[in-house]
Amino acid sequence: KVDGLIISNTTIARPAEVTELVHGGETGGLSGPPVMAASTELLREMYARTRGQIVLIGCGGVSSGQDAYDKIRAGASLVQLYTAFAYQGPGLLPRIKAELADCLAADGFASVADAVGADHDPRKKHAR
Repeated sequence: KVDGLIISNTTIARPAEVTELVHGGETGGLSGPPVMAASTELLREMYARTRGQIVLIGCGGVSSGQDAYDKIRAGASLVQLYTAFAYQGPGLLPRIKAELADCLAADGFASVADAVGADHDPRKKHAR
């Protein structure tokens, strides 16, 4: 039995905004903000494929409360930080937590659990 899935972390793909950088052509896994959109789309697709029946952990490019909220609305029950935490340190956590609380409140959600998968459920669309 599968208890949950982490969707997704790094990629070997290089978006245009990365390849234009001085070291943009280096090999290896790419993480951080450049993977946010693609990893969130993968998460959204996996939530739809599993019909929300498996716990999904959203990761890849999360560096703000809005990023975490986007992962949650796409289907994440949990959100993982790595690159942003490595660069910004523990002070990042209270900022993300406060920003996430603001996002939830703005859309009328009482909790993270209420917002999980909201982008897939017209009854949960709220302010978006």
